[in-house]
Amino acid sequence: MTPPAKNAAADPARGESPTLAAAEVLDFWFSLKKAGKKDDRRVRRTLSATYERAAEGRLDEWAETPRGRLALVLLLDQIPRHLYRGQPQSHATDERAQGLTARFFRENDWEGFSPLEKYYAVMPWLHAEERDKQERVNPVIHALAGEIPDLAFMSEIADLYRETIAEFGRFPHRNALLGRASSEEERKFLAEVWFPRRRKIQRARRRREI
Repeated sequence: MTPPAKNAAADPARGESPTLAAAEVLDFWFSLKKAGKKDDRRVRRTLSATYERAAEGRLDEWAETPRGRLALVLLLDQIPRHLYRGQPQSHATDERAQGLTARFFRENDWEGFSPLEKYYAVMPWLHAEERDKQERVNPVIHALAGEIPDLAFMSEIADLYRETIAEFGRFPHRNALLGRASSEEERKFLAEVWFPRRRKIQRARRRREI
């Protein structure tokens, strides 16, 4: 996948924040409440310049400490999904984020993390189109969802993702975005399984929030 295009919105002349330190990235991210589309503008205003540096490999030294690595995971996995929502660039740094999650699993140096911090540390593997990563991360997501009431629904999401990769080896819902042709089986799966289950999970989530 090609690197993300230079984000003009990061121009300091437009009032954008300068590159943040790792601790500032963590403080900002965890100050958001249930980050979603509503936060795209704020994320862009605060983290676009820092994301660009991370995407260029200019913040790789952060990976040498657990919390710095977590900040880098957020920048490479979560932030492009806000900066480039609905665009192919939203997945441009997925593989690099997945490599950092692999390092967490390998070094097991996240003992001091809260359940929510560990959840975001493993999230790149939930986004991975690889069966071994889905199998490894699924029980971790289940365990963390049991510790974080607001994320109880993620157990069902994790199961849906694992089943999808086991069957297709990729996420068919990404095909159009990434310029991939969908098979008839994939189109049927999206219509009859993926979207209905996602809607059911979201409805159940909203009921729990009432």
